[in-house]
Amino acid sequence: MALVRAVLDGKLTVSEIFKDRLATCTGCLACEAACPSNVPVSEIIQAAKEQAIRESGKGIINEAISQVLKRPAALRATAWLAPIALHYGKTKSSEFKVQSLKSEEQSPRYRAQSTRNKKNGTVVFFPGCAIEYFQPEIGAAVTRVLNALGYEVIIPEGLKCCGRPLLSLGDRAAAEELAAHNAAVLSSCTADAIVTACASCGLTFKKEYPKLLRPAGASLVVLDIHEFLSDKLADTPLAPLYRSVTIHDPCHLGRGQGLAAVVRDVLCSVPGLELREMKNADRCCGFGGVMRVTHRVLSDGIAEEKARTIIATQADMVVTGCPGCRMQIANALTRAGSNARVLHTVQVLEKALQGCRMQDVKNTESCIMDHASHY
Repeated sequence: MALVRAVLDGKLTVSEIFKDRLATCTGCLACEAACPSNVPVSEIIQAAKEQAIRESGKGIINEAISQVLKRPAALRATAWLAPIALHYGKTKSSEFKVQSLKSEEQSPRYRAQSTRNKKNGTVVFFPGCAIEYFQPEIGAAVTRVLNALGYEVIIPEGLKCCGRPLLSLGDRAAAEELAAHNAAVLSSCTADAIVTACASCGLTFKKEYPKLLRPAGASLVVLDIHEFLSDKLADTPLAPLYRSVTIHDPCHLGRGQGLAAVVRDVLCSVPGLELREMKNADRCCGFGGVMRVTHRVLSDGIAEEKARTIIATQADMVVTGCPGCRMQIANALTRAGSNARVLHTVQVLEKALQGCRMQDVKNTESCIMDHASHY
């Protein structure tokens, strides 16, 4: 903070070392939660990043990232590079696959299931980049769960990145451009609610869009999927799932949006689950978006600690509400030799709605016997 203040006051110049120190921030918000003086640390770091861009320019890499994120076609075409950039090797989870680039397969498979059952209303779903290009199974779970609850799901064409990565780079102008575009697309839809299943997208809509949109303070109400489901599951029949689970609280969902308790309420609506709380469930997994790209060693070190606390619970599954956290934790658990699965909360709800199929199809018979043994 002292260095940032010195640069903002013009007492120090922007150096490569200074920019590197800014890039080590994971955006976890833990500093703000712990500060007794309520110093807005994240806002100060954001201002410093933007100052660095103004003084030294974006640079070739940042400019390339900005251009890709602003163009869905370019993002789709280069998505295969993301696992390389994020330094993710092979994991036991085979679900993180880049979408096929064939024209007939460019739309994620969950889009085909997004327009049915409207007895309770219509929901607009903002998938975000991680679900759109790497984890469409989460999008499929969102649409199936909402359909089962009686909602038509609309996924508008033309949506772009929420802008969070660009803010992390300090490129405010590009983030404002994306915010204005997405706000126009979403505002043109007639629906009862707008939801997202990505913690970082949700926080960006809630905290950053009021500042990014013009006129200042323009409102766009977006709910995290846990918020939307919190009062809608009480009368929904869910099959028991006899599994032990532990919850990782994404920084942008717990500290950022204050939804840690809501996540547990939603998950515990599924009968049969045994919740085993891990130590420091709200501690960052180390993903940090852009930070993961630039500081792999630091990111891996944080993830290794998270993996140890998960393994200590001996839970069968890890449940989280963030696609980025899911990728990071799955990779860390694989490196640690754990077989625990990592799922988004809506995937667990989808399994409960389908009737207790928490394991792969190859294990169907044993799952049925395990279920029957509890009656």
